[in-house]
Amino acid sequence: MKNTRHAVTNIIMKTIVSKSVKAAEQNANSICFWWLYQPTPPKDLKKLRKF
Repeated sequence: MKNTRHAVTNIIMKTIVSKSVKAAEQNANSICFWWLYQPTPPKDLKKLRKF
C-alpha cells in the first residue's frame, strides 16, 4: 500500500513539474498586451525562450 501511494505521488509530482515548465516556456515566448507594464522576467526564464 505504501509503495502504491509513493508511485502515485511521484506521477503527480512529475506531471506538476512538466506542466509548470510548459507554462513558464509559454510565458517566456509571449509578450504583454498592456502597453505600460511588463515585469522583467528572471534570468532563468530567458533560457527557455525558443527564438
